[in-house]
Amino acid sequence: MLELQKNLEKLTLRLERMGLRVAEAVNNAFDAIAQRDVTAGEWIDEDDSQIDQEEVAIEKECINLLALYQPAAIDLRRICCVIKVNNDLERIADIAARLGRRVKHLVAGNIALEDYADYGPMVHATRDILRQTVRMLNSADADLPRQVIEADRQLDAAYAAFTREVLDAARRSTDVDTALTAVLLARSLERIGDYCTNIAEDVFFLNTGDIVRHSAAFKAPADE
Repeated sequence: MLELQKNLEKLTLRLERMGLRVAEAVNNAFDAIAQRDVTAGEWIDEDDSQIDQEEVAIEKECINLLALYQPAAIDLRRICCVIKVNNDLERIADIAARLGRRVKHLVAGNIALEDYADYGPMVHATRDILRQTVRMLNSADADLPRQVIEADRQLDAAYAAFTREVLDAARRSTDVDTALTAVLLARSLERIGDYCTNIAEDVFFLNTGDIVRHSAAFKAPADE
């Protein structure tokens, strides 16, 4: 099965490149929002089709390996993990495209997210969890998924704080449109954290064989 191992290594590297590209798309979306660059936002939206094509290509390669080699044990887990992680990365890319489309709405509505003190920490938390997720993709360190889970909790806290700030501001100004736009954008970032958590659970399963999805026992070290 030496040929299978070589193909699996190539597949893992391809998935890691997919992760890097998706993280770049999200970071570019943040930059477009900060710079109020509508053209850059539209480019991010258009580039999502390329990521979609790569997601399909990776899935087809997984199916081909399953059909050709009928793998078992760790090799089967690896292919299953790639299929699931690949799908979650594509969904994160969809969120990046959505953020790109929102740039023109932010500009048209003269909405400055930077005016909210809790916006910066939320963006920082999203960048952090994406960085850790990409790092985790090609690592056998079983502790890295726990770190991603903890990063998601930090993002959840930042999302909650930002949402409270926006709603408090809306009560004072009655600017419902601005509040709705800001909360929907924040919700998109919170969803990125959820997908990263899914990926962390799948990578943990790959490295240990343990299914921890929906398990209260799988917590960050600080909660143990």
